[in-house]
Amino acid sequence: MTEPVGPAIARLRLHTHLRELRESQGHSASAVAKKMRWSQSKLNRIENGVVTIQPIEVKALLELYDVRDSTEVERLMDLSEISRERRWWREEKLSQEFKDFVAFESEASGLYGYFALFIPGLLQTPQYAKALSSPAIKEAVADTTGMNLTEVRRKRQETLFDRLDGARPPTVNMAIDEAVLLRPVGGYEVMAAQLDHLLAVSKRPTVKLTVVPLELGAHGGLGGTFELLEFAGSHDDDVVFIETPADDFLLTDKTKTETFRKIMEDLLSSGMSGTHAAEEISQARRRLRKG
Repeated sequence: MTEPVGPAIARLRLHTHLRELRESQGHSASAVAKKMRWSQSKLNRIENGVVTIQPIEVKALLELYDVRDSTEVERLMDLSEISRERRWWREEKLSQEFKDFVAFESEASGLYGYFALFIPGLLQTPQYAKALSSPAIKEAVADTTGMNLTEVRRKRQETLFDRLDGARPPTVNMAIDEAVLLRPVGGYEVMAAQLDHLLAVSKRPTVKLTVVPLELGAHGGLGGTFELLEFAGSHDDDVVFIETPADDFLLTDKTKTETFRKIMEDLLSSGMSGTHAAEEISQARRRLRKG
């Protein structure tokens, strides 16, 4: 392995490579499944990254594809072993898309996002997060999953800040709509503490906050909140996550993620960042009124 990777990237690289190997050699999925004594659905799930594959199965599959390079065989078997590592999110009651997103998030070298309605989850205080999870909001947006999103958010934050304090901190670029800063979620004390937290986090060297002003008018972010992850090197494409009350969507197709990359770049260049963003957050803090 030329560089360390986690289970999410290992799985993505492995299933992509195995599918490309089969297709390049002209094998049909049904023929390969039959020779491996698998159901075709198992092969499909492996090639789509839905399930992991054991190292010994990888070796057998590579023999079928006539891959004789021992270094390459070991590399792909290593990816298989890494992809099967268990992390905390695998035990949570989350959609598969959300689990995969959290896995990618924990390995991303760059975390980007546009937030039109609320403070980014990774930067929320516990009180702000609790206010967002209030019964009034749940009535408007039914939560039928039974999952503890507040606890999951806390664990994601711990992972991020551990990485920010580490030797290879990720870059964090969040674009926040100005309206989010003016919406007093949880009341005066909760929102004041949340804005103070944003100001403190923005002082970290690899964290950049951008405020998208209301006066900007129509822009690409009006399509809604999304998060985009990028990875070190040139091996892996961006991943985009879109969360809705009904479904979660994880996009890995480059033709689709490129659209969100362009939107993100436009928002970061059009919004207020650095000291200007800090001043906007401070102004919103001063405008808060005690209830």
